[in-house]
Amino acid sequence: MSLPIVLEIAIGLIFVYLTLSLVASEIQEILSALLQWRAEHLKRSIEQLLAGDTQSLQSSQDPITDKAVDKSARNQANPLDEKYENLRAAKELTDRLYDSPLIEDLNYEAQGGISGFFRTILHTIGKIYRLITFSRNVFGNKTSGPSYIPAEAFATSLIDRLKLEDFQRLLIHSRFSNFVRSEVQLPLHNTVNELRARLENEELMAAETLYFDQSIDQIVADLQARHLVLESALAQVFSQIEAFERMAEEAPLLEFGADPSIAQSFLGRIRYLRTGLKGHAEHNEALMARLRPSLSDITALLDPNSPTYAELVALAQREGEAVQGLLEKLQKEVIPPRLRDSLVTLAKRAEAQVQTAGSDIHQLQSEVETWFNNGMERASGVYRRNVKGVGLLIGFAIAFTINADTFYMLQRLSTDQAIRSSILQTADQLEIQSIDSAEALARETGIDDLSGTIERDLRSVSTAVENTLARYPLPIGRTADVLRAQEIAQKDWPIPLIPRRWIGWLITGLALSMGASFWFDLLRKVVSVRSSGEKPS
Repeated sequence: MSLPIVLEIAIGLIFVYLTLSLVASEIQEILSALLQWRAEHLKRSIEQLLAGDTQSLQSSQDPITDKAVDKSARNQANPLDEKYENLRAAKELTDRLYDSPLIEDLNYEAQGGISGFFRTILHTIGKIYRLITFSRNVFGNKTSGPSYIPAEAFATSLIDRLKLEDFQRLLIHSRFSNFVRSEVQLPLHNTVNELRARLENEELMAAETLYFDQSIDQIVADLQARHLVLESALAQVFSQIEAFERMAEEAPLLEFGADPSIAQSFLGRIRYLRTGLKGHAEHNEALMARLRPSLSDITALLDPNSPTYAELVALAQREGEAVQGLLEKLQKEVIPPRLRDSLVTLAKRAEAQVQTAGSDIHQLQSEVETWFNNGMERASGVYRRNVKGVGLLIGFAIAFTINADTFYMLQRLSTDQAIRSSILQTADQLEIQSIDSAEALARETGIDDLSGTIERDLRSVSTAVENTLARYPLPIGRTADVLRAQEIAQKDWPIPLIPRRWIGWLITGLALSMGASFWFDLLRKVVSVRSSGEKPS
């Protein structure tokens, strides 16, 4: 057999695989839409991400595997109880995250009467599927969910759900208030009161002290209202101390009976307070680290046994309903223990990357986004493997249903010049020369994910088959001629007990599972080799 004929047979076989792969891809896309495979897999992957490493529980019939668990068995002493509850908490937290506006708005559903009718049919099919397979609806009371969630939306929703930024502001305000009260106002008041006692004048510098207190209180209020950041608030406190020092220098202390040594001592203590605090803030990050809670402090709020949590409880007792309400929300939130550990690790990583004291909550959000992307990348690999398995089953089903026997196809292509010529003519008509590399076609999720150009090229196969092969059908089907030819070939089949066509169906199913993109790219290359190898007669 000459090389040109071998290439023609190869082109014919690849063309048949490509055509059937298109059908398999369409079937898989329909099933994916009906059963919402992508959306369900995404939801389960997020549950798995929040729960941590729970692979050892996959045989325990837990919520992730959607099987019923014997509650009485769970109540008994079992080393898996903690992990089971971790999974349950992860599932519940995921449900609540899906209720957040940023994620809920990603779930677009078609509107209108006709669209609503078809959507109802899809949801009904999904319910029947879950009823038959005894699986839960991962979307809870909803009928669907988004098929894709950006990392930023997930990280923002998670941090907002846990109120980490709100707690950071509360702790900054509380620590700043304690700082100005105990280390600024109290020393200054003590200095003024001591001067008053020595001069026996209780009204001495009353107006200046009142103005200073009002200014400090306004700074604290502006910080709480987010009109100031911590650095600006500290700078304004130092400015107010300088202003008070100038007022003290201008006050007629000598007229109130203070001798020069007393006046100088008083002014020296005010100056010492100012220079000590300001110098401490400018040359030592300890003050900022003390006032601004670190990311580790913030994530420690998720642990009721942490010192930061105790600080928050004490703050709630002092401040009343506003802080108490946030604390109660935190206490009601179901937080998987493994998620706590993950957030603590991410917080430490964020702090290591940011040199400023305390670090910012947005740096933690960036780390959560990276963590989410890494988790979803692994989940995508799992999904692709699952899709590959489904594609294999669909390929087998198509091969069996239409009797696509690879051995018979090879036989017909080898002996029937008319079919070979017709397929070659069709392949030459395809506009495939615009594709430059196999990478451009290496997508495994179906036709809808291909680029516009590739999609048009692939769909041109169907049109070409209808127009060009109308009189020369593909060597497949269950016609009498095909079945008779298979029976004749079976007589020379050397393997007993296993029919020849079964092996042919198996090979076809494996070929179809490779995907239309693979066969399209291979067809382009073989056609190119054939064209370059032909010599004019």
